[in-house]
Amino acid sequence: MAGVQVPPALARKGRDAFRRFITLRWVPLTAALLSLPLSGAAIFISLQQPEVILILPDQIRVAQGRESGAAYVYLQPAFVSTGRNERIEVVRDMTLEVTRQGDEFVAFSWSQQLRLVSDPETGGLNYEYVADAIPLLISPRDAAAPLSLFGAPQGWFFAPGGYSFRLLADLVVTGQPLSDEFTLTIGEQDIEFLEQPGPERFLTFPID
Repeated sequence: MAGVQVPPALARKGRDAFRRFITLRWVPLTAALLSLPLSGAAIFISLQQPEVILILPDQIRVAQGRESGAAYVYLQPAFVSTGRNERIEVVRDMTLEVTRQGDEFVAFSWSQQLRLVSDPETGGLNYEYVADAIPLLISPRDAAAPLSLFGAPQGWFFAPGGYSFRLLADLVVTGQPLSDEFTLTIGEQDIEFLEQPGPERFLTFPID
């Protein structure tokens, strides 16, 4: 049986089409089509709001501040970004609300960033000024854990009893404040120690 003869023109078209396929000219177009959903996902992630969590330390240091005119505390909260992008969040300010059982809360203001140092004269611990209470920048690459000084309103002091503490941090980008709480009991002996004559002292309490 005689074979089917293909017209020369049709054969040339077939060979040309095969060559175009072999040269992989379709690859750039396919890659571009595949990159569209990936680009869309990247844009979606980049537009997400930053996510920051607040981690309380395991201790707080309390001072009565009779010479300075008000009680104050040392607290070192940590702010960690858990977001999926590189967007930066800003902690504009912090406030520590202190409530004695049966009373309304008192707002302790964040005033300074400090560092803990050894006192060469007494061998104990002391604090040095590092910076004012300036906004904190939080990113996936940079957390913040400022050792912070919070001061009570002038004339306010601790008395023996139970207290609840609530730390509030104002965020700039999301506009949603972060907060966390803990409790503390201060005994009569603690107050007597803090109010001894001489340089102001502080006591360290564990945070539950």
